[in-house]
Amino acid sequence: MTQKKGVLKRKVVEGPKSKTKKDHEYKSLNDPVREAALIAAEAHIYKLNKEGKSDEPIILQLSTLAPTAKTKEYTRRMIVLPNRLRTVKNTSILLVTKDPVDTYRITLNDKDAVTTDTFADIVGYKKFKTKVGTSKAALKTYHEYDMIITDNRLHTLLPKLLQPTIFCKGSQKFPLMLQMATQSADAQLVRSKKTGNWKDERVEPEYVLSQVKSWCRNTTFVPSTGPSMSIVVGYPNMSGVQIVENIDAVISFLTQREFRPIGGLVHEGLKGIVDLHLHANDKTLPVMKQGESL
Repeated sequence: MTQKKGVLKRKVVEGPKSKTKKDHEYKSLNDPVREAALIAAEAHIYKLNKEGKSDEPIILQLSTLAPTAKTKEYTRRMIVLPNRLRTVKNTSILLVTKDPVDTYRITLNDKDAVTTDTFADIVGYKKFKTKVGTSKAALKTYHEYDMIITDNRLHTLLPKLLQPTIFCKGSQKFPLMLQMATQSADAQLVRSKKTGNWKDERVEPEYVLSQVKSWCRNTTFVPSTGPSMSIVVGYPNMSGVQIVENIDAVISFLTQREFRPIGGLVHEGLKGIVDLHLHANDKTLPVMKQGESL
């Protein structure tokens, strides 16, 4: 991703004029906070690149006056960002499907399918259970892939399965979910030989890829029963300006009523944000301290 230097109000974008991106319109961060965020972002970028840690995420840590959730949640919610975090090509993705896995794997891995090179591995739910069945196995799987995505029909099974593992110690790598095909009243269903129930076994590679691209491009969060949340806003291959713009988009999504019910969860909006920090690797830098305001 092209590095951009300079003031926060203007972005230099390379490429054809037809693809020129409009300047970001700040909706939440005031000038002092933007400047502090830029200093922190560029410090992290410099340090991580110097140490050769190009895959290390830069994380926004924020504290709120009140929790954003009343009960524990596991579904990661997407926040659309102005600047892309990842591409599918540079993301190692494990896809977990219903069994039998070949019902989906053969179609998605077909040499002519748009998803042929999308996934590092595609496994069925039974195989996935062995990959996370012990703390040691779960830890290996956690570090082996950048992202784990499951068929949305399996998602309700995950909290109980992953509760004892590293996946439930934070929300950043808890499995995401997708649909294998668009909803259709005319879908041809297949009767299960075992249960006799009708099943939708359709696979639409184009639709699957569009969802994967969205998960890679944007960031996610899980509402917290505590006063703090951590959300990825950048990587060292981005510029400081791009990361600050992403921070602004995240804060706007969490505080503005227009994004409800998925967003707009911070009580009292911008006034409900207590402090902001940028964290990367082993270092945390302040963006907005207690007593300051956005």
